[in-house]
Formats: sequence, structure tokens, C-alpha cells
Amino acid sequence: MVDTLCDRAEQNTAIACFYFDYAAQKEQSPTNMLGSLLKQVVGGSKEIPEKIVQVFKDQKRFIGGRGLQLSQILELLEVASSLQRTFLCIDALDECVAVHRLKIIGSLRRVLQNSPRTRLFLTGRAHIRGEVESRLAGRAAILFIAPKKEDITEYLRARLDEDTNPEAMDDSLEADIVERIPETISEMYEEQRHLEALELSANGCASRFLLVSLNIDAILQETTIYRRRQRLRAMTGGLGLGDAYSETLGRIKTQGGEKARLGIAALMWICYSERPLHVDELCQALAVDINSPDFNSDNVPPISTLLGCCQGLVIVDKGASSVRLIHFSLKEYLCTRYDLFAGAHSTMAETCLTYLNSQHVNNVPPTSSSDLKHIPFLTYSSLYWGSHAKRGLSDRAKLLAMALFGQYGNHISARVLIDDQVESPLPFVTTEDDFVLSGLHCASIFGIVELARALIEMEGCDINQRDSAGFTPLIYAILNNREEIVELLLAQKAIDPTGPDELWGIQPLSWAASKGNVKVAELLLARKDVNPDSPSIPGGITPLSYAAIAGHEGMAKLLLAREDVDPNSQDTSDGKPPLSHAAMSGHEGVVKLLLAREGVKPDVLDKHGRGPISHAAMMGRAEVVKLFLAREDVNPYRTDNYNRTPLLLATKRGRREVVKLLQARQAANPSTLQTSEGGLS
Repeated sequence: MVDTLCDRAEQNTAIACFYFDYAAQKEQSPTNMLGSLLKQVVGGSKEIPEKIVQVFKDQKRFIGGRGLQLSQILELLEVASSLQRTFLCIDALDECVAVHRLKIIGSLRRVLQNSPRTRLFLTGRAHIRGEVESRLAGRAAILFIAPKKEDITEYLRARLDEDTNPEAMDDSLEADIVERIPETISEMYEEQRHLEALELSANGCASRFLLVSLNIDAILQETTIYRRRQRLRAMTGGLGLGDAYSETLGRIKTQGGEKARLGIAALMWICYSERPLHVDELCQALAVDINSPDFNSDNVPPISTLLGCCQGLVIVDKGASSVRLIHFSLKEYLCTRYDLFAGAHSTMAETCLTYLNSQHVNNVPPTSSSDLKHIPFLTYSSLYWGSHAKRGLSDRAKLLAMALFGQYGNHISARVLIDDQVESPLPFVTTEDDFVLSGLHCASIFGIVELARALIEMEGCDINQRDSAGFTPLIYAILNNREEIVELLLAQKAIDPTGPDELWGIQPLSWAASKGNVKVAELLLARKDVNPDSPSIPGGITPLSYAAIAGHEGMAKLLLAREDVDPNSQDTSDGKPPLSHAAMSGHEGVVKLLLAREGVKPDVLDKHGRGPISHAAMMGRAEVVKLFLAREDVNPYRTDNYNRTPLLLATKRGRREVVKLLQARQAANPSTLQTSEGGLS
């Protein structure tokens, strides 16, 4: 579809695509997905609209820069797509997390409404049809695709033509395969139609074709005409997907020896990995010998051998250079087979740690900028060994982890981890002597309490040590929502619970407020030496303002319940109070909490003379503007230092809904009309 659009596209046409993958659900949020579409559309434009350029400049004003929020991405996508004919192609929408999917469909509807030249192409299984129809009512033409008998027959003939063992086939068997498989599959689904209507509508044609594929694979895998006919009889006896998977697993095991081990191990890694694995990552992972102190590159299996060992259950996604299971339902099936992968996470943690402790990796200096292609498993093992260890920490993994920590300050995996944790434009590590990251930092990042406790009990452990980016173990634990680690660290007499990081100058409580972790904040606030209203430097932003910026209602409620928190505190950079931050970001719930707080001043002006309603109007936050207009102590006609009222600010930014609200207010109160707004329509 995408290739066809690209071939036929005229000038001034943008084509953007996104592919959902059940194995990457953590990464494929609405913000990331729509941000990817925006990047592609803007990248295909001859000239980037000034509005988009300005928004990115505005975001850079925040400390360390700040990513766009979903509402901002949508607004910019509407701008970019309205300037040219735009096609947005989204595949496998059904593999997106349900709660994200609803938000994405609603967002796409808004783009279609405000960008008439945009066209949308979606694919997905039948069970999401209702969601699409209800949210794209009147804007979607639905085409249900199901395989016909002729499609299956054509597919089978193509597979038979590729038979690598033609001596094990005769005309009679071939005719039976072409005739009986399509009939059996159709009969099976007809029988299930009434009993399993929901399952049929959900898996429909995808599972039907998958079942055909798995069974023709099974037949052609046999080496004699007799055994192939026996396999055909078993298949036409009513095997479903679960049975087909079970049969295929049985074939993997009967290979025996190293092939069976590789096949099962590959399925384990693909099924339980924290993200999709690249081909070379998987191959190196399978080459690690946990009982060996070093890594043998001659033990890396070729991907062709590996795929053969998996008997068709694993395929290579050439576009992403990654390996994946043949169908998402296979992962669901494998996750129920506890007998297959007992102690999977322990094994994976041990494998990663063995790899990191090997001389093969130790020879690479921590500040190396050279090509690291010879150690492709480095990144995954560095970033995720702790995730696996947290789920299954074996005695061997403990020993391997402590061995790694013994050399962590001079290890390339520590550099990989810190680069992933700290998104900084500053080159905070320049030489080996500058590099610092302790084992306690690492244990705090992953949240492994047992390792953290062992490190704290070691003589000479500095629990307040700062790494190369200026972060303490406590701050890392807060950033990664590791409540148990925070509690453990705060229980130590030597802990400094208020020390800010040296990169941004943000205190632990403010980090907790920005993350919205109420439990962590409660642990910090339980200490007498933590000031709940202490501003971080630079910027002078208080924890309450950080909660308001991020829109964390639970955190805002916790802080507002305290008498020692000033709801009107203004930051030192722009003079904005928490209410302005919440209004600007469009966090209606936080705005309501602040307005309900006794003593709050809803019209506090910043250094530019703008109150919260001006910020809400300028950013197009219509629902927030309504909250302010409902109050008598808010002046919606006040001009700022540049003689601009909320109405003028909204008009200049093209905030139509807000403009209508403010014009209606002025129409009801004509005596308040500002002369500076004369001529506005």
C-alpha cells in the first residue's frame, strides 16, 4: 500500500506510515506513534511551517528541553497535513494496547476533521471494527477481508512448488493436500461459528491462513510419502492453532541435541525479551555459555540455522532487522506453557551478566566511540539484565552482578546505561577518569533491593555518591519509580534526601512530583528535613509546579493538602504560579484542585503580566478557560505587558474555540470590550 502510494504520489504529497507490533507495546504510545507520523509528514514537506519551528523553539526553553505533549503533536500534525495532500497509513492497529488505541483513533478523527486533504488507511483484525466505526463515524469505509477457498488453494500450490524434497510427494498426495486442507479449515470454522463467535471475529482470516501455513510446513517437513500422508490425516482430524503450535514444538524437540536447544532457547528469548531483538542480538545471546568465563564468537549460530531449528515459528522482519514469532497468538500460547521456559528470566539475566563479564566485552573502554558491531548484544544486556534479574534473581545471577559491580566504574555497559537514563545535550563524560557510575546507582535504576542492600552493607559505600551526570542513587530510584529502593535508602542515616542533581539542579521531591509517584513523595515528605515547598535551582520551580506541569492530580492533591505548601508560589524564571503551569498545559483536573484550594489566587500575574487565563487562552485550552470564566475573581479582559488580552492572544494563535468563548463573554458584557481588540472578527 505504501509503495503504491509512493509510486503514484504527485508533488506536494506527504506519505507517513506506522506499524504496530504486539512485542513493542511499551514503546508504541499515542505520543510516540503520532510523533512519528508528524516527523514523517514534516520531513516530506518542502518547507517547515513557521508555527512548527516556533513550537520546537519554545520547548527548548525548558530546562534540558521538553518533548511535545500529545495535544501539541496533534495540533502540529493538523498544520503540516493541511498544507499538502497527506496519506497516513497505520498497520495492525489491533496490536496496539486497547487504552492507547482509543486515544489514537480519537486523535486521528480530529486530524481528519481539521485537515480535509488528509486520507487515512488502517488495517486491523475484525474485533476492533466497532471501535473504528464508532469513533470515525461517517468517515470510514470498512472492507472485511477473508480468504476464499481459491486463495488457500493457490497458496498451497505455491508451497508445493517449493518442495525441497519432491521424492516424498506423488500426484495423489498432492491432490489430497490441495483438496482436503481448504475444506477442513472451512468446515472447522463453520462448526465454531456459533460456539466461538467472538473468537472467530477476532482471529478470523489471520488464524485461518496461519493454520494452513503451519500445517503445510508440518507436512513438507516429513521425509516420506507415508509420513506426509499421516501428517495430513492428523491435520484434517481437527487440529486448531494450539494443537498446531504443540505439534510444531514437538517437532522442534524431536530434532534432538543442539538443534532442539537452540529452537527452544530462541522461542524463550523472543517471547520474554523486554523489546524486539535484532537478528545479531539474538544470535549472540544464544552463543553465550553461562559456564564459561569468556565469549566465543565461533559459537554464534547463523540466522538461517536458527530459523530452521525453530521449524517456522520464528521469522525475520526485514524492515526492522528483528526477529519475531510468526503470530501474536503464539506468544499467548507460549506464555501458558510454563513447563517449556521454567526460570526464563533467571536464565536470561545470567546470560546477559555472563556476556558483560566476559573478556570480549571488558576489553572495550567505557568511553569508546569506536564501532561496537562486534558486540551487538552489549546494548540489550546492559539495559535489561536488571529487568530480568528483578523477576528472577538466582544465586548465580547475584554473584555475576556483584562481579560486574566490582569493575562497574570502568565498564562499557555502565556507559550504555547512563546514556539511556540521562537525556542530556551536555557531554558530561569526556575521559575514563571523568566517568562514574556505581553498582548502587545501577541497582537503584533496576530496583533490585537485594543487590542494593548488599552494596550498602559493604564497607566504604557512599550512598550519596553522584555519577558522571550528577545523579545520586536516590534520584535514580525516584526517576524509575523504585519505591522499595527509595524506602531502603531513606532508612540509612547518611542519606541526603534533599540533594539535587548537578545536571539540572532538581531536588528529589521535585523529581517525584514530576513523575507523579505519590508513594515515593509520601516517603520523602515523612522526613522532617524535606521542605515540601522548596524550589529547585535553576528556575525556582516548586514541587507543586512540577506536578502541575506534568498534570499529576494525585501528586497535586497530596501537596495541596499540606499547610506548608504555598499554592501561589511563583518560579524565578518567568514568575508563573502552579495555576499558570497547569492552565498552559491544559491539565483541567489539576486546575480544579488548585482553584478549590483555600487561599489560592486565580489571577496571579507572571513577569509578562499574564495570568493563568491568558496562558490557557494562548494555548487553546478551552475547557480550562471555561473554569476561569466561571469565577468572579478572574479578570478575562486584563491586558499583559504588551497590551494583549486573553482574547487577542487566542486570536493571534488561531484558537477558535477559545475565541468564541471569550467573544461570547464580551458580548454579554459589552462595557468591558478592550479597545486594543478593535477589528477582531
